This record gives sequence, structure tokens and C-alpha cells, in this order.
Amino acid sequence: LMSMEIFYFTGTGNSLAVARGLADHMKAKLTPVVGTLGLESYDTAADSIGLIFPVYDFKAPEIIEDFIKKINDIGAKYVFAVCTYGVAPLNAMKKFKVSLHKLGGNLAGGFAVKMPHNGIGSGVYSQYDDQILIKNCNTKIKIIYEYVMSKKEGVLEKSNAFGSFILSGLLIKMIPTLVKLFKQVVFKGWKSLAFRANDKCNGCGICSEVCPLNNIEIIEMKPSWGDSCTGCMACLHWCPNEAIQMSETNMNIRKYHHPDIRIADIIEPRLTDAGS
Repeated sequence: LMSMEIFYFTGTGNSLAVARGLADHMKAKLTPVVGTLGLESYDTAADSIGLIFPVYDFKAPEIIEDFIKKINDIGAKYVFAVCTYGVAPLNAMKKFKVSLHKLGGNLAGGFAVKMPHNGIGSGVYSQYDDQILIKNCNTKIKIIYEYVMSKKEGVLEKSNAFGSFILSGLLIKMIPTLVKLFKQVVFKGWKSLAFRANDKCNGCGICSEVCPLNNIEIIEMKPSWGDSCTGCMACLHWCPNEAIQMSETNMNIRKYHHPDIRIADIIEPRLTDAGS
């Protein structure tokens, strides 16, 4: 029988939900990447591994790129990956295959699963849209399961910008937000998009607890962000008072987390030593 370990990184729970679904089907060990951050290397007894993560800027998050460098003997493993995305994956899987190849590994299968969008402009989506995507996700999990259990190789899923933005009608819906974003960056620079807390903040500290990189410190009952932000937006989406925003301008970001994921699922992996 195939021995499997699935690693995941998540901010709003989308990637964790996919990872859990696959782990249940494959009877695999489920390991949070944030639980390995303090390690210089990682040994896994599994002969097959999966990596589940969200797409940031159409590529794998830096935290995942750093993690695969720690996996010992990765060239001897059957490796597959699944990226979750809200807008488009583009060539994220192709880029990830290149990263693995440089480490002596091979990406046997790269899949892209569309999940509820939770970034800039996500307010154009409805709860009904979310329900459809989550239902479709369960079907996609079964497809990935059958592929991996057969140890197939060669699939690298991608999308093109025309299909993702133009044909879907998404571009038209997001034009008002994109105009705001353009003006914000031109007149105030990229740093103006930094996270901040408004007057709704009561200093509860949940944002600090969910941050995977310990990048948020509570100072005088207000969160202060450091320079290690990975862009997961967990602080914004898990804030119970909806007190955290990106920039002073409304970027039409709706508050969201996967309905099957609890806040404890985000916090607890940071409190547990890897491998326990």
C-alpha cells in the first residue's frame, strides 16, 4: 500500500479543507507546514507526498517554496500538488514543478481547485457562488484521489488570463475596485496597501494568534504588523470585529473563511511541535 503524507498551508481554510478531503480519501497523515517552520530539515517516512496551498501572485507562497527545500530525499518521493485559487492559477503549477526540479524532485501531478475568492474585489461574489464552488471542490478531490492512487504522471493544470478574466465576466465586475487599486498605488505606493486596524479593534489579539509567521504584535491594545507578512490575510478574515482592512480605501474585500474550518484549526498547528 502507498504511504502518504499531505502538507498544507492555509489562511482562510480553503486549502485545509482540500487537504483534509484528500487525506480522508487517501488515509494520509496530515501535516501543517506552519508546524515545521522552526526545523532545518524534515524527514518523512511516506513514499508519496502531497502539497496543498493557495496561489499568491499566481505562484506558490514563499512559505511553501521554503518548506520543500527542507524535505529530505525529495527526489525519491512521488509528489503531487494542489493549488487553491479564487481568480486564476495561470502557470502556478508549472512554476512549482520548476522549483521541485531544482531540488532533484519531480511534480507528478499539479492540480488547481477554484475556491471562494477572498482577496481584493472578492465582494462581487455571493454566498451562493461559494456553495457551488465548495460542492464542485468535493468532486475535484475524488478526481485527484484517483489520479494519485494510480500513481499517474504528467498533469499540470493551468488557466489563461483571457478565459479567467474576460470570458468569465469577472473583469467587468471588478473594474471599480481595480480603478481604486490603480489610483491608490500610483498616488500612495504599494506600502499604502498595508494591513491596519480601525476603530472597531478591541485588542483581542486573535489576529496575532492566527498569523502563521508571528508577524503581528499587540502594542497598547492595537495590532502592529512587522515585515514578514506572507499575504495570507488570515488576520483580516478571522478578526471577530471586522476591524482589519487593507489600505484606507475600500478594496471590496468581503470577510470569509471556509464554512467547515474553525479558528482553532488555524491556531492549533502553530502551538504543536512538528511530527507530534
